[in-house]
Amino acid sequence: MRWNSTPRPVVWTDRTLTVMRASRLEACEKELAGLGGLGLFDAETTDADAERLFGQSYYAEEEKEPRLHTVEELRVRVLSRLPAEMGLLSPEEYELTVKMALFGGELPLFDWNDLLPACSLIRRMWCRARPERGNWICMPRQICVATLLMLGSEEVRNVHETAQEILDTVDNTLYLLGMMPAETVMKDMAFRLQGSLAADKPDLYMRMLKASFETLPGREGRLLLVHQGLADPFALTGRETAGGTGMDQGTLTELYDSLTEVEDPLYDRMLGLISGLSRPEMQAEDTVEDLILLAKQGAPIGEMRKVLASRIICMPTEEMNSALQALHDRVPRWFTLNMERVQ
Repeated sequence: MRWNSTPRPVVWTDRTLTVMRASRLEACEKELAGLGGLGLFDAETTDADAERLFGQSYYAEEEKEPRLHTVEELRVRVLSRLPAEMGLLSPEEYELTVKMALFGGELPLFDWNDLLPACSLIRRMWCRARPERGNWICMPRQICVATLLMLGSEEVRNVHETAQEILDTVDNTLYLLGMMPAETVMKDMAFRLQGSLAADKPDLYMRMLKASFETLPGREGRLLLVHQGLADPFALTGRETAGGTGMDQGTLTELYDSLTEVEDPLYDRMLGLISGLSRPEMQAEDTVEDLILLAKQGAPIGEMRKVLASRIICMPTEEMNSALQALHDRVPRWFTLNMERVQ
C-alpha cells in the first residue's frame, strides 16, 4: 500500500492499527471486485487482453519504455521467472499460493487476511479474481503444477529462507524505528542472494517489499518502508533514518530484546485489566497493541484514553488509567520521531 503524500491532521482514534488495517482490507476488497476478466493463462485469452493484464501488473510499474505486449510473451516471462519469484514471495503470498496449489487452484477468500496477498498475486499475473463468485481467486494449472514441483526444490527453499530472515529483520527494524529506506534492504538482499537463483533480481526484491510492507515515497525518489501502525508518516519523514538504520544486526537484536523487556510487562498488565471487557467487535490484544503503537508515536494521553474507552464495555477504571499512563510514559518512542524532536 502507498500512503497519500498530502499531510493531514491526525485523528488518533481513526488512525489506530486496527482501524487502518480494516480500511486497507476494505479497499483491497473493492479492488478485487474490479479485477475480473480472463487471466493470463486462460485458453480464451488473446492479445487484446494483454494490455489490460499488463496494466494491472507489477510489470507496468517496472517497465520504463511503453510498448505493446502479447499474451505469449507475458506467459513466457512469468513462467521463466517463477522459481526466483516463488522464493521471494511475502509470507502471506507464499501461504496463499501453497493453499491454492494443494486445493486445485481455486479458493474463496473467507479470511480477510488473504485479500492483500490475493491482490499481489494478481499483480504478479499468477492468478485472477472471480468476482462473479464473490471473493474467490483462481490460479491456473500451469502455476499450480510449477508450485507443487518447486516446493521440493532446495534452491527455491534456500532463497525463501534467506528472504524470510531478511523480512523478519525489517519487521524488527520498523518496530524500532517506524520507517526505513527500501534501498537499505535491497542492498542486503543483493548481497545475501549472490550465487542463488534469485541473484541480480532487483525488481523481484522490490515486489517482495511492496507485498510485505506499507510504503511511502521519500525524498529524491527513495521509497520508504513504514510500520503498518504508523498514523502520521509525515512526522518521521525528513529524517528517513539517515540513509539506513546505522546499526548492524547484532545491535538491532540487542535493542529489540531490550525493548521487549520494557514493553512486555506493560502489555501484560494492560491486557490483564481489559480481558473480558472488550466490545464484541474488538479483541483485547488488538487494543493493547494499538495503544502501544500510539505511545510510540507520541500520541497525547487524552487521545489514548479515548481509544481505550471506545474499546471496552465499561468506563476505564483508575487502575486502567494508571496502566495507560505507564504505557504513555514508558514505551520508547520511535527513534526517528525522537530525532525530529531533538533537532
